[in-house]
Amino acid sequence: MSSDMKRLAVCVLLVTTFVPLPAQQPTFRSGVDLVTLDATVLGRDGAPIDNLGPDDFRLEVDGRVRRVVSAQYVSQVARRTLPPQLAARHFTSNEAADTGRIIVVAVDEAHIRRLEGRPALRAAEAFIDKLDPSDHIGVLGLTRVGALTLTRNRVALKQKLGTLFGQADPVFLQFNLGLSEALEIAEGSRSRLADAVLRECGRALTEYVSVARAADDAGAGRDGCPEQIEQESRGIAQHAHTQARISLSGLEALVASLKDIPGPKTVVLLSEGMVADPRRIDLARVAAEAQAARVSIYALHLEVPIFEAAQDRISPTLSRDLQVKGDGLARVAGAARGAVFRLAGNDPRPFARIARELSGYYLLAFEPIETERDGRSHRIRVELARGGGELRARTGFTLPVVAPAAQSRDARLVTLLRTLTMATELPVRVATYAFTEPDSPRVRVVVSAEVDATALLGFVLIDARGVIATTAAREAGAGRYAFSAIVAPGLYTLRAGAIDPLGRQGSVERPFDARVTVAERVSLSDLILAPLPARPGDALEPFVDRVGGSQVMAYLEMHASERERLPDAVRIVITRADGEDALMTVAADVTRKPASSWAVARAVVPTGSMQPGRYVARAEIVTSGRTIARVPRPFTIPER
Repeated sequence: MSSDMKRLAVCVLLVTTFVPLPAQQPTFRSGVDLVTLDATVLGRDGAPIDNLGPDDFRLEVDGRVRRVVSAQYVSQVARRTLPPQLAARHFTSNEAADTGRIIVVAVDEAHIRRLEGRPALRAAEAFIDKLDPSDHIGVLGLTRVGALTLTRNRVALKQKLGTLFGQADPVFLQFNLGLSEALEIAEGSRSRLADAVLRECGRALTEYVSVARAADDAGAGRDGCPEQIEQESRGIAQHAHTQARISLSGLEALVASLKDIPGPKTVVLLSEGMVADPRRIDLARVAAEAQAARVSIYALHLEVPIFEAAQDRISPTLSRDLQVKGDGLARVAGAARGAVFRLAGNDPRPFARIARELSGYYLLAFEPIETERDGRSHRIRVELARGGGELRARTGFTLPVVAPAAQSRDARLVTLLRTLTMATELPVRVATYAFTEPDSPRVRVVVSAEVDATALLGFVLIDARGVIATTAAREAGAGRYAFSAIVAPGLYTLRAGAIDPLGRQGSVERPFDARVTVAERVSLSDLILAPLPARPGDALEPFVDRVGGSQVMAYLEMHASERERLPDAVRIVITRADGEDALMTVAADVTRKPASSWAVARAVVPTGSMQPGRYVARAEIVTSGRTIARVPRPFTIPER
């Protein structure tokens, strides 16, 4: 276990009273180490196809076929209606949170001319307006990447776009050289140089190297036109490569800044294209960073006018120039599971296509072999086994030389718990309960959590001053997990996080008041509903909200102050959530601890015949024939 996770788990205090929970220290077990990658499968209309399984994909690593062990479709469509139980106060879930997508509009200022780009920026403003209100969006320029601000404030985002402009003015040189031919001449192409010399110098290149021509030039002064063309070509090429490095450096910094934000992220890059020659620029780093941060890059290739007033001549290799710059953008987008779309003026259609593609994706998983844990990049090829759609997936992955699954997930869990942004890929539900701690002014807080998959769970309990009161962590199977901590009464915030073997992350934050109810000098705990233990004395793991099984244990603790008598009886009354009429009443078995003022009420409530719906279990505490207090606990019977 890493040192960070040791610190995270050091303060765990386990229940030692009538609600026993597992007494062993939580540990991490190394499970199957899976490699996961995002993939999008699109129909003809550009909308994701959402009904595929693992057998519908064919995956190769370095040319060798591998089995896809999981293919989970993750919808990113905004949740516009929420089940009423998800808004309940007795528990907290990230299922009720519509955190939206993370989308960054990046302007490649170094590759947009100063007098161009405004129509594209106006189209970007319209794109931002049409995104869902829950989406968090950022805007920045690649030449001066600073702290990225993600916001839902559309006005501020459009104001930011208004401050960005192109910085790539036309370069006025002695000769009219095209970008593509300048690049080839700089690489040593004699045929391209010959074409340029004949066009710009008025003589064939062979005339400059013949003996007779050299004698003639010697008398009249040497003509250096071919050399000047070569020098100018090298200057154009060097400038293009430098500008590309500037933009890619800004893009790498942007991707790195998104790494600690849970879930997938999208960068929409506006550019007139760049020279990303694979012999000079290694995009493997961009690909690796994008994979680690789960960032996809969509590039919008701005249409370049054939002629503009600021120029008095047209590139002699214009179509090839556009192809070279478009190919560079395609390489950048392809390295990050994206695509390139042409953007003419303020045409909204490319943005609409991107918006459709962002509505969902697949999370694919496969098991790596030991030789792939070598710190090197390995090629991935993913195809549809039976065709019928367009697939986009990452083209490589890298595994560290030594990184057991538990250690890498430990570090990610620590980051997740430190991140204020809620993660919603993995559903997490948590509930809290307060109990009196015998012979102490402190309170025992019981935390119950539910995750719909085997996952690494972590919890941090923070007091009103922002100080961590306790932490806990455990590798747990699908279902419930509970732990307790003894703290001073007061306001707290519970932060819980979970990561499953697929890398899906879920987190939730629950504020609560750690105080017990007091009625006629009798302290009453919260009411717990839990599955019946297999054996007497086994740990109770409380239901968070959804109750399963044919019988449920209702559990309540009572503590009387000095010289006060304990209540005579406790009964559990079940009602519908929207009514007061009792559907059933069950008398609880009250057990008093000898020579103390402490008692526990337990009742077995039959729930097998109850119809799906929302209910309330209410513990009624009776003294001398009077009901002195009622402690409610809402719950849900799910569809079976």
